[in-house]
Amino acid sequence: MNSIIIKVDVDTFNGLENGVPKLIKVFDEFNIKATFYVTLGPDNSGKAIVNLLKPSFLKKMLKTKATSSYGFKTALYGTILKPPILAWLKDNLLKIQSMGHEVEFHAYDHRLWQDKIYNLSYTDIKDWFEKGISAYFSIYKKYPKSFGAPGWVCSQKALNYIKGLKFIKFLSLSRADTPFIEETTQLVEIPSNLPCLEENPKDFTDVADKAINKTKNGVLPVHAEIEGGPFIDKFIKLLNLIKSNTNFLTMNEYFLELDKKNLNVRKFESKILPGRAFSCLV
Repeated sequence: MNSIIIKVDVDTFNGLENGVPKLIKVFDEFNIKATFYVTLGPDNSGKAIVNLLKPSFLKKMLKTKATSSYGFKTALYGTILKPPILAWLKDNLLKIQSMGHEVEFHAYDHRLWQDKIYNLSYTDIKDWFEKGISAYFSIYKKYPKSFGAPGWVCSQKALNYIKGLKFIKFLSLSRADTPFIEETTQLVEIPSNLPCLEENPKDFTDVADKAINKTKNGVLPVHAEIEGGPFIDKFIKLLNLIKSNTNFLTMNEYFLELDKKNLNVRKFESKILPGRAFSCLV
């Protein structure tokens, strides 16, 4: 029996405030332990409005019911409205851990990374990580073991910085098909190698089929704003379809059981995947 690892990205204040509690309840009902990658800094989601000029991004927003997913206020954060800080919701962040789930580091300012990572200087990247890791440590009293990049994008400058973070044991930055050793950091990369529900929202059974029939273990990418929002019923149906054929692991459990000596060593590549508006690392 193959294993499924559920990786939950928490990108926005709305996702942490409303989506996370709903997902925790669902996971409790299914007796599943997931891994949450949390954003801890300002929610500048409103700055994504410039992306509406790109037809593929607009199509994605319409397909995923963005207003109901992220909330109307979220669309104004960082523009008309002052961005709230996700670390303010400390009780929600601590509840993830207290319910037995893993919590790893996703972002400080999610929007800044996703939109500008390839233009950020090494100093900018260092500042971004220091603020995010400091917030993580202040809440959990420990350092994260893993980093999962926003938008599945990362620059060479960022990889050079990550290489020096001795507490990071593995990465989850890409949509590659299988784990490998990332060349610059020499860290294990555990990719999100199953499709998101939002990439084919009309046919969630496609995700189930790929999860059940995958010849190797699969990491299922979930977003607190989507599966913990308007897609929650589809997500529950998906779990019902795959639960009897699946052994669920956390990211750290999967990392520990990997045969690291036989993983390929390579660099990231970039590719536009079906259902995504921008290129992802693979």
